Amino acid sequence: MILIILITLFLVLATFCLHQLAFTLLARTIPMGVRATHPWFYLMMLGIFSVHLLEILLYALGFYVAGNLLGLGYIEGEQASGVLGHFYASAVFYTSLGFGDVLPYGPMRFLASIEALNGLLLIAWSASFLFATMNRHWHCFSGEPPASTQVLPEDSPPPPPNSGNAG
Repeated sequence: MILIILITLFLVLATFCLHQLAFTLLARTIPMGVRATHPWFYLMMLGIFSVHLLEILLYALGFYVAGNLLGLGYIEGEQASGVLGHFYASAVFYTSLGFGDVLPYGPMRFLASIEALNGLLLIAWSASFLFATMNRHWHCFSGEPPASTQVLPEDSPPPPPNSGNAG
């Protein structure tokens, strides 16, 4: 059981680092204040999609090593045989689809369950990165500054005082 925990821990840390690296590279492609174009956003989406596929592939390799080389369980199902079968099973676990046509047995159940949690976190991280990036650069298409940098006119009323209970 210790070995599958170590493999799982390695895969979680590797996918976190891979995700961070991908986002760092993607974020550096558009300097702050420069007009972003639609092709850049398509390229960014392709980059995010590619990093998820690479992370699924890492887990598929983990399943292969754990099951076929170390004998730490197996994945059962018609779609689970061969290299593509491991990739398919990993994609099902990573995205939490849960079709039920591939099932992990033995210690591999631990790896599969952590992959589902990790996939959920990484997909959410991708969505928040995409939202933050578009919030920062999408104003370039509308001509308006982003919401966080909008300046209030001088004649606008001051913000309301703190309405906490005083006493």
